Amino acid sequence: MYDNALLPRYKRVFEEYTQALYQRYPDIRIEGENYLPIPIYRHIASFLSVFKLLVIGLIIIGRDPFALFGMQAPGMWEWGQGNKIYACMMVFFLSNMIENQLMSTGAFEITLNDVPVWSKLESGHLPSMQQLLELKAPPCLRWVSHWAVR
Repeated sequence: MYDNALLPRYKRVFEEYTQALYQRYPDIRIEGENYLPIPIYRHIASFLSVFKLLVIGLIIIGRDPFALFGMQAPGMWEWGQGNKIYACMMVFFLSNMIENQLMSTGAFEITLNDVPVWSKLESGHLPSMQQLLELKAPPCLRWVSHWAVR
């Protein structure tokens, strides 16, 4: 089973390794799933996702949130009101970049019967195809993979 939430770079590696293992061990069961970041990073990313939509909404409707606090709007806000499309795109892409960094762990972990046999977090790299095939494969090989830096 493969979790479609894996990033494309790990998806490709996962599929290549799965194919090689199926050729060598036809009865093997392989699963892929995301390796979640620590909870605080997930909560910050969720907050940014909602905050991003709020800021984009305020830009589109032309509402000045600084006036609610008795503050003068900064020049960047004034620029955003004059360039709504660019401002919305900038908010969207910058916040997505930050959210992706927060949700990224860099993990590509391989476990055999819930016993870790390879850790990208510990080794610093993915296993080569030769290293992977040298691992003793039991009936169930469970891949736990994720896409970011912890």
